[in-house]
Amino acid sequence: MVLCIDTATEQAGVALISDKACRYLPLDRAHTSDDILRKIDELIRMEKIKLSGLTGIFVIKGPGSFTGSRIGISVANQFSHQLKIPITGLLTDQWYSYRTNEKDFIYLQSMNRDQIYMSGYGKYLMDYPQSIVTLSECHYEIVSNPDIKWLGQLSKEHREVFSDSHGIKNLLPPDKTWLNVIKKLKMPVYRNYHLIEPYYGKKPTITKSNRKLYI
Repeated sequence: MVLCIDTATEQAGVALISDKACRYLPLDRAHTSDDILRKIDELIRMEKIKLSGLTGIFVIKGPGSFTGSRIGISVANQFSHQLKIPITGLLTDQWYSYRTNEKDFIYLQSMNRDQIYMSGYGKYLMDYPQSIVTLSECHYEIVSNPDIKWLGQLSKEHREVFSDSHGIKNLLPPDKTWLNVIKKLKMPVYRNYHLIEPYYGKKPTITKSNRKLYI
């Protein structure tokens, strides 16, 4: 059984996957830290196995929710360390690439009000490597080539900006996506502890506040 953890995307959830079957439970994104261990325990009980029955872990390492990503990765790393089982970290755009049959597309993700994370796949891999660009730059690149299709996680405001472009629809649900991941990706054979670190797309920044503190 392979444990899959996603606390980075809009479809946050955990899954237990055997050779052909997937048992999946969504997570409450507003209370991920309280929900994740309870849901994993529920999956273990549903499958009537022990934690020692886990053979590997997949975890989405970002970019995505700053706090959510850290929670999921911390849990995954701890399970891998304690159970001495291999662990694999997936970028959010990698996970999304398993949600579609399309081969040529660009993954887009809102980073803040004015910035977009871009990552090309298929024939767009070389022209659009992983990068952070401005909203206007990204929109220009997408609409200037009518053949480009995109998928990803955009805010409501950004989706409105890209409403004149070709967004890929009919994505696989999370459980079938994880089955696709397990089917196409091989779990590494090493058994030593391998730390997975969060990927934020860019270095975290500290914003200075103009508020005065009165003590």
